[in-house]
Amino acid sequence: MFDLFGKPEKFFPAKEVKTADFSTFVAFDIETTGLPRNSEIIEIGAVKVVNGVICDSFQEFVNPGILIPPAITQITGITDEMVCDADRIYDVLPRFKAFAGSNILVGHNAINFDCKIMGHWADEYGIYIDNDVFDTLRFVRYRCEAFPGLLCNKLSVLCDYFGITSDTYHRADADAEVTAKLYLTLQQKAILKKK
Repeated sequence: MFDLFGKPEKFFPAKEVKTADFSTFVAFDIETTGLPRNSEIIEIGAVKVVNGVICDSFQEFVNPGILIPPAITQITGITDEMVCDADRIYDVLPRFKAFAGSNILVGHNAINFDCKIMGHWADEYGIYIDNDVFDTLRFVRYRCEAFPGLLCNKLSVLCDYFGITSDTYHRADADAEVTAKLYLTLQQKAILKKK
């Protein structure tokens, strides 16, 4: 299998988890300078969840080494000034990996976006990330019959559908937190559906 960069995929994610039945995980999100093929990471956010409670958080800006496109600043609110003194990705990724430990990672559109980009930079710098990943977007798509009337799978739309509130979208730390809440809601709905 090859990633979007044309290189063999080596390790991230180790495997995709497709069932919502675990109680300890790390929800994560990244913000980037654009689409996967040519993007640099500008922010990584994550929250650690144990038995339904957020117990720790991680947020770091990343200096991409290039100017952030104005359209990205408009979407995320992240400016060149905010990242100019931040560490580069080869310093930030190991700290994210240490925060995540061996926990399952939970992300929204993680398999097709976040994992592709993080996996590329991890491979580029020899940083071994082999966590399993649960993708909330893919779960909703697989189980669409369980969510009648849901017409869009954007994170903000799903959160509205399930009554999850957030003041901010397209910031990694805020998106990681609502993704954690979305996972917990999906877990509850899946369990309820089995009864």
